[in-house]
Amino acid sequence: MLPTERQAALPTRSLELISKRCQVPQNEVTRLYEDELAELSAGARITSFLPIFAIRNIQETLRQRRAVVRAA
Repeated sequence: MLPTERQAALPTRSLELISKRCQVPQNEVTRLYEDELAELSAGARITSFLPIFAIRNIQETLRQRRAVVRAA
């Protein structure tokens, strides 16, 4: 995927909401999303649902981060 295609494919509104809900800068959420999407895309034959899985995975990552911070 070309960089311009990747930008067009970003679910911007979802990433904004995650950023606000988790109180994490939007650029960090976007970076996490792009990294997760790239990792999922590496071995995928069907890519239709990868954005959904990437969002789910970054939400879980951010939840785990909050749990660690609270426990500390």
